[in-house]
Amino acid sequence: MRIGYFVRTYVGKDREGKPGFSGGIKIVSQHVKLLNEMGYETLLITKYLPADLNLAELNLYEKPIVVKLDEDIPDCDLYVGAAFNDVRMLFRRGKGRVVHLCEGYEPIEYLSRIKGEVITERYLRRGFFLIFRKYIDLLKFKKRVKRIESIYALPTVKAAISKHLVELIERRFAQKCFLIQSGIDSNIFYPDERKVWGSSGKIRILSVGPIQMGFKGIPDALQAIRMLKEKGIPVEFIRVSFYPPSEREEVGRVVDQYYMNLKEKEMGELYRNTDIFISSSLEGEGFGLPAMEALACGVPSILTEISSYKNFDEKMDFAYFVPIHRPDKIAEGVFAFMEDRGLRAKCVERGIDVAKGFTLERTKQDLTNFIKGLM
Repeated sequence: MRIGYFVRTYVGKDREGKPGFSGGIKIVSQHVKLLNEMGYETLLITKYLPADLNLAELNLYEKPIVVKLDEDIPDCDLYVGAAFNDVRMLFRRGKGRVVHLCEGYEPIEYLSRIKGEVITERYLRRGFFLIFRKYIDLLKFKKRVKRIESIYALPTVKAAISKHLVELIERRFAQKCFLIQSGIDSNIFYPDERKVWGSSGKIRILSVGPIQMGFKGIPDALQAIRMLKEKGIPVEFIRVSFYPPSEREEVGRVVDQYYMNLKEKEMGELYRNTDIFISSSLEGEGFGLPAMEALACGVPSILTEISSYKNFDEKMDFAYFVPIHRPDKIAEGVFAFMEDRGLRAKCVERGIDVAKGFTLERTKQDLTNFIKGLM
C-alpha cells in the first residue's frame, strides 16, 4: 500500500528567516516516519518548502516531495489530508481512498468567534470600519462553517488525534472514526530529577502558542500574569510562539522572555527549566501537544477544563484545572502551586505518569490498527 500525506505548507519561515511549523505539521511528520518504519511506502507531499532547511535538525520527516500543481501529486492508494480544503481537493481528484485526519474540529473556532467568545487582534481597535468589517466576517464565518461541515460529511475515511474528536465526528456525522492518538518523543521530553523548584528566585511560568490563534486563549494567561505582577508576586513569564509577539503581549513588561520557533530539543530544555506551565486553551484545542510535553517533563501545569485536556486521563488530578476565560482562577492556581508543595509534587508525579500513555509507540500501534481496519 502506498500512502500519501498532503500538507500545503510543510515548513515556512518567519520575518527573520527562522523556520516555523505548527503542532499539526509535527503530527503529520510523525505519522509518515512511523509508517515508513512499519514498512509502508509513505510519502509526505507539499507545495511549499524553503530549499535551505535542515529538516533533521527540526526533527521532521526529511524527504518530502514538493509539487507545483495538484495534478503533480503522485499516485497513491491512500491519501491523507488534515486541512479541510486539502481534503476537499484530494477527494475531488477522484484518485485513491481519502482520509480526513481531524487534528481539531474547525467549526468550533468559527462558532466561538460568531458568539463573541473569541476576539482576535484585528477587532481590538474601535471604529465604524472595524465594526462593519466584523459584521462581514461573521457572515463569512457562518458560510465557512457550512462549507467545512459539508467536507466532513463527504464519504471519506475519518480519523482523529484524540478521543473527544472521535466521539464528536461519529456523533455529528454518523460515520466511523479511527483514533490515531498523538504521542511525544520520550527521548526529548523527560523530567529532570535534580531540578529544584523556584531555584532562580522567581517563579518561571511558561505559555506556548500564538496569540493570533484564538482557541489558544493566550489573552487569559496574559491577564493572569498582569494580576500576579500587580500584586508584586515574583514571577518571570516566558512565551513561545511561531509568530512574532503582538502589542498585547507587552514584551518587557508582562512577557519577560519571548522565543520564536524553538526546536524540539530546545523546548525540552525550556520545559525542564520551567516552574509552572499554563495552557489557557479554549474548546477548539484539538489535542494540546505543549501541555502533554510539559507534563512529560515534570512541570506542574495549570490547564483549562476543555475536552482535550479532560481526556488525557479520567482522574483529573494530574494538573490544576480552571474554567476557560478565568484569569483570576489561573492566578489562584499559581498561588496554589507556590504555597502547596504537596500539590506540586502530586501534579508532577501524576503528570509524568499520564504522559507515559501518550508515547510514539502508542501512536504506532494506533496507526497499525488504522491500516488493518481499512483492509
